[in-house]
Formats: sequence, C-alpha cells, structure tokens
Amino acid sequence: MAKLRKDVEVKIGDDGKIILKEPSNHEWNDFVAKRYPLSKGNRLKDNSSEARVELFDKLVVEIENIEDEKGLITLETKERIPARLKAEIIFKAFESEETVEIKN
Repeated sequence: MAKLRKDVEVKIGDDGKIILKEPSNHEWNDFVAKRYPLSKGNRLKDNSSEARVELFDKLVVEIENIEDEKGLITLETKERIPARLKAEIIFKAFESEETVEIKN
C-alpha cells in the first residue's frame, strides 16, 4: 500500500538538500489561484513564477549544505536563494512527475 509523504527532499548539487513540507489543501488552493489570476478585461495573467516563489517560502523547513558568495544559506537567509531556483524546485517537487534533483 502506498503511503502519503509528509515532506519532499530536494537535492541541490552534490551534497546540498532542501526539505519542503507537503502543502495543506488551503496552501495548495491559494497557490493554484495565484498562478493565473484574472486581470483587467477578464484575461488570465501568468503569475506562476511569483506564486511558486511564495509557496517555496511557506513550505521550506530545512536547508543543508547550500551556500553562495556570502556564505551558508539557512532558513533565516533563504531570501538569498534565487527566485528562479525556488520556482524550479516547486515545479519539479509538486507539479511534475520528475524525480526531484536540481543540478546546480
């Protein structure tokens, strides 16, 4: 029998790791609604990257062995992770069927 997961582990490079909690139904529904809101003239607006970054910031629970030019990145300094990378992590972890591993 398959067991539902409670978190998702994302490998970054050789030994980096980010752990995301599984989104609640409320968090997921908010994310889905924010991806493509209606703009003026009832046209869909693509906010998918911004919505993914926001979801990443809500779900990240652990960061290990990841650094940039300023030093080690922790939960307190997660804003230093590039938005492009945050969006890619959310897409691969929750919106695709790919194995979650990011080559950096």
